[in-house]
Amino acid sequence: MIIGFKNRSIPLYYQLENILREKINSGEYRPRDHFPTEDQLVRSYKVSRITVRQALAALAKDGLITRGRGKGSFVTEVQAHLEPMKLTGMIEDIITMGIKTKTKIIYFDFVHPPKNVAESLKLIENDKVLRVERVRLIKGSPISYNIVYIPADLGKKISIKDLAVQPVLSVLENKCKVKIVRGIQVIEATVADSRVASFLEVMTGAPLLKIDRTIFDNRNRPVEYISILYRSDRYHYTVELFRKGTQSRGKWNIALK
Repeated sequence: MIIGFKNRSIPLYYQLENILREKINSGEYRPRDHFPTEDQLVRSYKVSRITVRQALAALAKDGLITRGRGKGSFVTEVQAHLEPMKLTGMIEDIITMGIKTKTKIIYFDFVHPPKNVAESLKLIENDKVLRVERVRLIKGSPISYNIVYIPADLGKKISIKDLAVQPVLSVLENKCKVKIVRGIQVIEATVADSRVASFLEVMTGAPLLKIDRTIFDNRNRPVEYISILYRSDRYHYTVELFRKGTQSRGKWNIALK
């Protein structure tokens, strides 16, 4: 068992992968450095060789290390991730993130929404919404799974093609003529169920970051409810805080790894 980890619902290789990934991202293992050998990792973390090989394969797939027969592994010079994105609390920053990533649409249809969604969108009984399930990718690798709910009168103006090439907020503004002014979101930790795990290419029970967000127009009408599940190894959310009375506002930094 890896020292410091007692969650048996999360596979050892995935726990080891995240430990090694963090050591690379923190600079403990620097570009062009020799990476520990399989034997060294087996001894250091007291896990099996197959566990080590699975963890290394995942790091290689994401471009964090390169592996050569007879030469060992090296930390790559240019790692495969986006530059950190700075969020100033503006809707435009969310749109920018959508533009910089690709989207795979899994589901697109009109349905009766769950109770919490109906309440957030201020719908009445029997109202329907457009429900869209999507996976967001960077360089072909999944970073998030999300479910979007849009009131039916707006959803009828939207096509699958629209959402395949544009962020939802851009479609709402440009095609539905909605003037978006604000949003409210809640952030919490969760774990992947078997269905989400298959989309995000993680194991069932893997840790995820969950964001639920409601977007409002200039008439204070909620026009979108979205629930997003991020891979915790590829996304982190940091907040910069300021003392009361300073001129600068708090700002959020999002790094997509």
